[in-house]
Amino acid sequence: MVLSGLAVWKPVQFHLLASLFGGYEGARIIHFLCMSGIVAFVVIHLALVLIVPSTLLPMITGRVSLLMAI
Repeated sequence: MVLSGLAVWKPVQFHLLASLFGGYEGARIIHFLCMSGIVAFVVIHLALVLIVPSTLLPMITGRVSLLMAI
């Protein structure tokens, strides 16, 4: 994500990096797909919290409560 962002941000200065992605257009496509994946991840998790609010704390802390394990 960061590397494709650099290639899109300054394609002249990072022309070697941009060429690894297949040029400026390739870097844009890869950056867009990665960004879409991150947005989908966040939206899905927000929807899960809205559906089952008790899952918010375990999502943040990474600990499963006893009520959820049952």
